[in-house]
Amino acid sequence: MCICIHCARVTNCSAYHFVEEQHSQPHINKGPTWEPRNGSPTIEVHIRPDADREAQSELEKMWAEHEDQTRRAEESSSSSDANDERGDLPLFGEKQYDLSGATTYEYDVVSCEDFVEDRDAWVRNMPEEIRLANPDFVPT
Repeated sequence: MCICIHCARVTNCSAYHFVEEQHSQPHINKGPTWEPRNGSPTIEVHIRPDADREAQSELEKMWAEHEDQTRRAEESSSSSDANDERGDLPLFGEKQYDLSGATTYEYDVVSCEDFVEDRDAWVRNMPEEIRLANPDFVPT
């Protein structure tokens, strides 16, 4: 859990602004002016595959297509002239894949030398867009 939700500085902190950016969330403050001391805070990044069945199905489809594209690239490479200028360059198929939708990234501030405890500071100051979209929102 991100400790920022219980910090008095959350409404004007540039480090928390960075965390909001990474989560593509509305900002509490669009132009924070306070910055934690150098070397702080410590931010943990959790990288997880998206757990829903649709994402898994999409990954399986992309893997099958990848294997097909690899086979085609290898066949194309072996059928080209042995004196080809390509030499030992890596093989690329015709398709490129975007796996960003199949992976989630969670950024949590876990320690900060400038932390000032203020229980539920974030909840009291949460952006109106979040409050309206999800009135029962509880940060984790």
